Amino acid sequence: MIKKIAPLNTAILLICGWIASPEVFLTANESVLDRPSKNNVELVDDRVRGFLVQAKLHQIHLEMAASEWNAMEAIDPRRGRTGIENLSKSDEEQRQVHRGRFPWAVGSVTIGEQVLKDIGVRYKGNASFNLMRGSLKRNLKIKLDWVKDDQSYNSVKTLNLNAGGLDPSKLRDALGYALFREAGVPAPRTTYAEVTLTVPGKYDKEHLGLYTIIEQVNKAFLKDRFQSDKGLLMKPEGVASVEYYGNEWKFYESLYRPEDEPLVSQSKRVIEFAKLVNESSDKQFISKINSYLDIDTFLRFIAVNALIVNLDTLLAMPQNYYIYLHPKSEEFVFFPWDLDISFAGWPLGGTPEEQMDLSLMHPHSSDEHSLIDRLFSIEEVKARYARIIDELMASAFSEERLLKNVQRLEDTIQEAIERDAAAIASRNERGYPAPRGYQPPSLKAFIAARMVSIKSQLDGQSTGYVFSHARRGGRLGHRGEEGFGRGRLASHMLSQGDRDKDNMLSREELVSLLEGWFDTMDGGKRGELDKASFINSLPDAFYPSNDAGSRRLSRKTPERYVSEGLFSVADPDLDGLATKKSLIGSFEKWFDSLDKSSRGKLDEKSLVIGLRDFISMTPGQGQ
Repeated sequence: MIKKIAPLNTAILLICGWIASPEVFLTANESVLDRPSKNNVELVDDRVRGFLVQAKLHQIHLEMAASEWNAMEAIDPRRGRTGIENLSKSDEEQRQVHRGRFPWAVGSVTIGEQVLKDIGVRYKGNASFNLMRGSLKRNLKIKLDWVKDDQSYNSVKTLNLNAGGLDPSKLRDALGYALFREAGVPAPRTTYAEVTLTVPGKYDKEHLGLYTIIEQVNKAFLKDRFQSDKGLLMKPEGVASVEYYGNEWKFYESLYRPEDEPLVSQSKRVIEFAKLVNESSDKQFISKINSYLDIDTFLRFIAVNALIVNLDTLLAMPQNYYIYLHPKSEEFVFFPWDLDISFAGWPLGGTPEEQMDLSLMHPHSSDEHSLIDRLFSIEEVKARYARIIDELMASAFSEERLLKNVQRLEDTIQEAIERDAAAIASRNERGYPAPRGYQPPSLKAFIAARMVSIKSQLDGQSTGYVFSHARRGGRLGHRGEEGFGRGRLASHMLSQGDRDKDNMLSREELVSLLEGWFDTMDGGKRGELDKASFINSLPDAFYPSNDAGSRRLSRKTPERYVSEGLFSVADPDLDGLATKKSLIGSFEKWFDSLDKSSRGKLDEKSLVIGLRDFISMTPGQGQ
């Protein structure tokens, strides 16, 4: 058992009105943990026996026409959408582009002896893709059913091929996901593959190298783990702690990123959950949280993230995780994604020594994390979390078990890693990019240091390392926590202004949005606003209330540089007054400068990039 527990910084609770919904209260003698999880996570699909086997090395050959290979080149986000219009296929059909950056191409793939034609392939990733610039070996996503709906390999239709560019060991994904599964948290299966590439006139069976194949989280995954492919699957980005943005779903959609259009009842459930976490009283939170959250699975999710020091998730970098609303229990279940920089591999999380000493009882960053903090403020929940840590230390995360599993995986891929290194050297590629000079520990070194830290914490001799961001809300705080900056402003403008729901903001939609903003702010209909009035009324424009009982949170006020930057945009003549005409006129010129293709529309990425230059980080300098 944990003998001494570091005191937690309990979240400041914001007490307000309650969304009308069916009341689910605990009885006088009932514990918040008495109700067992209703979410079955048993795996039932036989496909893992033939393909998604952890300690197995497959051979995959990818073949594409030169025209398809060239068309697959990632679009530079710094140039907005320039070039997408030239990505028409030979039949003049517009090529699909994932999130405005990764065009889909068509090719064929051979897995073992089986040839699968007309497959879709594109690049994937964020930092793991960007930092491998200049390398032939990059992250790939392959859809076997791209053209033929019934085409699959051992019932698997989508392959996520992770190049491991940020993981010199090539073990972190496989080991991390296995630990989540052993702990009872739904998590993808993995396997390994060596991949070769043929592009006539360019490459002839070129050895790309060793990849980790990650099971796709989709309806098949949900059916396996929960015996239902219904429910709402979301992959949040910029959401650290189920943040509350009012009662309108459009303000959640771009942040919570649902895989499918949610039912009204589902979107309402998300909003109710967010309001419970952020605005309920202690009594309301304790009485209701068990009806919204699969608490035991969530505690296991946090415990494994803490043990393997996975900070590139909601603990510190609000991304790389899924939330699933179970259709029967109506509980939210959290599970992991993207573990290639776990095991103290995150270059932004402190030194390797600091990360390997991560606190077990405060594994999240020093910023407020309402859901974790409020759960841990309940003594029986905190005690249950401590028991889960003890359980995992005696089983899946024991030193003996970890070292045995690491050795088994190393034996599987040792020769493949040697061939991988030789291929990289033959192309004069740099291999691991060492961002900011960071060198992640080997897994065996991690295990040794982590065991020392955990023992010290369990014995009450230390409380461990707590990561602290330079700014509240983390690197993605500009999109989620604590007000918002330019990136969050871009997302919000699209959510609020996109009337035709095409995920683009047209010039007409922008003008209409700005007119609505100014009319809302100019309640006195004076036609002009001084700086203080403009800035103080921005939250009313961003979150117009549709019901008198709605309460706007003060933290929705934009960061100072955004507020002052917007005022500067609306006050080009520097007379200290903003007018509707000047606000719209400045934005129209800005829009036209970004719309290089004269399409009359901008996507979110173009808005983000454009606002970086349009609104300065220096308060008061908006242009």
